[in-house]
Amino acid sequence: MSIITEYPIWFITLCMLAGLVYAGALYFRDKFNRTYGSRLAGLLGALRFSAITVLCFFLLKPLIKTIDREVEKPIIVIAQDNSESIGATGKTEYYKNEYLAKLRKVKEQLGDDYEVVEYAFGHQVSEGLDSISFNEKQTDFTALFRTLANNYSGRNLGALVLASDGIYNKGSNPLYGYQKLNAPVYTIALGDTTVYRDVLIREVNANRLAYLNNRFPIAVTIEGRKTAGETVNVTLSTKGNVVFSESITFSGDRSFKNLEIFQEATSIGLQKYTLQVTSVSNELTILNNRKDFFIDVLDSRQKVLLLAASPHPDVNALREAISNNDAYSVDTKLASNFSGNLSEYNLVIFHQLPSMNGQGSTLVKNALNGGINSLFIWGANTDFRTFNELNTGFALNDYRTTSTEVYSSLMEGFTLFQTDEVTEGLIQNLPPLSIPFGSFSNSNGASIFVQQRVGQILTGKPLIAFNRINETKVGLIAGEGVWRWRISAFRQFESHENFDALITKMVQYLAAKEDKSLFRVTGAGDFAENEAIVFNAELYNASYEPILDKEIKMSITDETGKEFSFAFSTTDGRYKLNAGSLPVGNYRYLATTVSEGLTLKENGEFSVSPLQAELTNLVADHRMLQQLANENDGQLLSENEVDKIADIIRARKDIISVSYENKQLDDLINFHWLLLIVLLLLSAEWLLRKRAGTY
Repeated sequence: MSIITEYPIWFITLCMLAGLVYAGALYFRDKFNRTYGSRLAGLLGALRFSAITVLCFFLLKPLIKTIDREVEKPIIVIAQDNSESIGATGKTEYYKNEYLAKLRKVKEQLGDDYEVVEYAFGHQVSEGLDSISFNEKQTDFTALFRTLANNYSGRNLGALVLASDGIYNKGSNPLYGYQKLNAPVYTIALGDTTVYRDVLIREVNANRLAYLNNRFPIAVTIEGRKTAGETVNVTLSTKGNVVFSESITFSGDRSFKNLEIFQEATSIGLQKYTLQVTSVSNELTILNNRKDFFIDVLDSRQKVLLLAASPHPDVNALREAISNNDAYSVDTKLASNFSGNLSEYNLVIFHQLPSMNGQGSTLVKNALNGGINSLFIWGANTDFRTFNELNTGFALNDYRTTSTEVYSSLMEGFTLFQTDEVTEGLIQNLPPLSIPFGSFSNSNGASIFVQQRVGQILTGKPLIAFNRINETKVGLIAGEGVWRWRISAFRQFESHENFDALITKMVQYLAAKEDKSLFRVTGAGDFAENEAIVFNAELYNASYEPILDKEIKMSITDETGKEFSFAFSTTDGRYKLNAGSLPVGNYRYLATTVSEGLTLKENGEFSVSPLQAELTNLVADHRMLQQLANENDGQLLSENEVDKIADIIRARKDIISVSYENKQLDDLINFHWLLLIVLLLLSAEWLLRKRAGTY
């Protein structure tokens, strides 16, 4: 500890001189000291000298400089892979007992000279080795490296001891995802690199959603290892009934068989399917011969009606784009032949209706009066006098029966739905549409999605726009030639996918029903078995203002009828429920609350799907562990060399304790006891003066 000032140190003599002058002028101007006497005058002068010197010293802004030294031991991190693939090789008991006992002993062997921290990792990272059971459903090295970087970056990290079989199935490749910690990495090779005889379900791909009475595909990959010439039977079953069966024969030491299975959705709701492959003799494990998955069958396809004044290539382009999405069914009709009920449709697309020959006027009016969402496509045959009278928020005046071609450009600030960079680039490079020539106008409430572009000039006039008439949504494509857009998109991307996505975005917005319910519960329809079951809820009053002080309960029922009860909590301005993880299966839920005297309910279904990522590959990747160690100044050790780790770390000269020096400056005036001393000096002087009969 030392005292420093902002001024040269010799300024202290000036402080002492000031104290001396002050004391001399006060007590020694009378050379005979007749007032106090020599002894008392000397004492009073010393008190005044000390007080004034200290006060003047404070004017120099003195600082107390303190230096603290802290010694940090080298930190040794031991990270143990806790995934299912390690325990599935038949050595589970050995790893849980003898091996883990030796790994835990490393901390004891390193002693007090090192700080040893232990982690277990799989699909998540936890501190300590007490929870090791080799049952994690995924292995994520990236999460481990991120945790270590957050906790030990800038610290005295001596070494990382990483015990694993090298198999990962979540996150990035450890060799590329490793975050440099400036510490050697010692890897312990677990598992078995031997390829054993095994039949397994490598992959099952199926859409999560299907629609009632539709056929949906299931793509399956079956792998056989060291099963050349073996024949197995593949079955698919649901509700206890086998709906598909086929025999396959493997060839070669490692053989892959791909199957495409088509099934018909005959029942509404969550449907559980089980894919099963028969085993062969001497298989390593039969846990990977079965896979359960879930299909949510809906009976809620939205219906779209395409009404046209006359046949036109635009109509076919739109029909193809919309019908490629299983969520929609499309009916295409000429206005002159339509005799159906408009109220059956979620969206009606009017192509050049109402037309110049008087067709479609009644249909358009009935749709708007009935609150049916509508999309209008203008063209040369559109009757604009009749259209302007519909008060859709769009109008074309002074139409001169001619047309002009304009290009498209995305309008900044559009917020009704999101578009990605590919769609934005597509819009910018589309060929022109042929739009009627006239004076265009739109209401202030209209949202312009795509604006008209003439050359490089952005006009701000809508080419594609949306508006609302009360609760009815209205859209407009202000020209014909959409079929050229589809051809252009295919030329750019060799696929209709991006054009279809653009049209689907518009249809999704227009056809979607507004949720006006006062009580809403949202959550994923499918959870992984290692994933927490999380739901959010919203509650509103009659004015659609959020309510946050009510109790919301939820009951979850499994396939056997067993019921679990939960209650929502209020978090970040909304209701949230974390029900933890649940076993694999189908579940139904019922959420209830009471608000403003009404009992509100929301129900639904969800599934918990099994994770078998750890069982699809049981061949340890020791090469990756070797490379990770080599690239980080460490070495690869076998599972039998765990007891050598402590000696290897102690032998390194660069894994040592580090001393940190912390310097701190504090204002001396902040030490209140010094002010107290000054006050005591002045008080003592005053008391002595008063005792002597003066002031």
